[in-house]
Amino acid sequence: MTKAIITLLIVILLPIQVAFTKEDNPINQDIKEKDTLTTNKEQSLSQNNFYYANNPRSLLSGNLPNIQTKIKPIPTAIIGATYISIFFLQHYGQMNTIWKEQGEFNIREDGRYALYADKAGHFFGAYLTSYVFSETLMLAGFNWEHASITGSIMGLAYESYVEILDGFGVNWGFSPSDFYADVAGAGFFLAQYYVPYLQNFTPKFLYVPAPWHGDRHRVPSEMFIDDYSSHTIFISFNIHNMLPKDFKDYWPSWLELCFGYAARNLCAPHTGLCDPTKSEQVYDDVWGNPKFVVALDYNLYQLLPDDGYFWNWLKQSLNYFKLPSPAIEFGRNSTKFYLLYPFSIHIDDFRF
Repeated sequence: MTKAIITLLIVILLPIQVAFTKEDNPINQDIKEKDTLTTNKEQSLSQNNFYYANNPRSLLSGNLPNIQTKIKPIPTAIIGATYISIFFLQHYGQMNTIWKEQGEFNIREDGRYALYADKAGHFFGAYLTSYVFSETLMLAGFNWEHASITGSIMGLAYESYVEILDGFGVNWGFSPSDFYADVAGAGFFLAQYYVPYLQNFTPKFLYVPAPWHGDRHRVPSEMFIDDYSSHTIFISFNIHNMLPKDFKDYWPSWLELCFGYAARNLCAPHTGLCDPTKSEQVYDDVWGNPKFVVALDYNLYQLLPDDGYFWNWLKQSLNYFKLPSPAIEFGRNSTKFYLLYPFSIHIDDFRF
């Protein structure tokens, strides 16, 4: 799911730049600070009023969102055509992979099969999809509030489409807990608009193929989407923002603390492919290694320098993805320190 979302983020948004001219771009001009500014006879928010966790937000176009929604035909047409194209390609691809065996619609609660790692993935997927939709809607002329509301609805609708198609899959099923996680992810995205303090808690995703850190891909898995053994989902806390004013100088604004969950070496014993040296039996029908992680994290918006609206938008968007960092991993039978989680670094007899 996240692979499709990343594709949406990159492929959908980049072509929209052609719909805007340099004259339309208020960020490339000298802008005096004031409550509102006028650009091409349209009222836009000031930069002071467009932020995330006290960081200035950017749009791919370089413009700022309208105060009042006013649809722009050319960007809207580009967005619509791009969405339809990607949606068709993804639907075709998944109908030939994870949905290739179809049957009657069925409801199947599936929390155990991935030791609940998929639920965290659904939360993040709905959250990030809502972000992508919201960004494109603002480019099309929606104001920030309307884009947040409509974007979260569209994000949930997209995730629901996936759940419904899962319901017709012979090897899958409509999962109520997946849907609840989707609702929570889209709802959290919208809540961050209305309750800005929640912007101090950022969902993040880390994907590293399991063999790269000495583990096994999930068995069975058909593609990136369902290889949960390679996924880790985090919530990153903006400690600097949450500290009292007198203590902020003691904590760098670019350094955050995050908490994550992963399920390594997932395996269904009926496949006959489970490795007892890697996986442990958690349930009769599921083997694996559930892990809880406490790690340092980087606020890329604060860590990386400013350099124009496109770069600022890029680092803002990449901040939803976790980079390797020092961490402590807690398992059922072990606790490990990592210098660059999830990679193990071995020096002589020492492992970091």
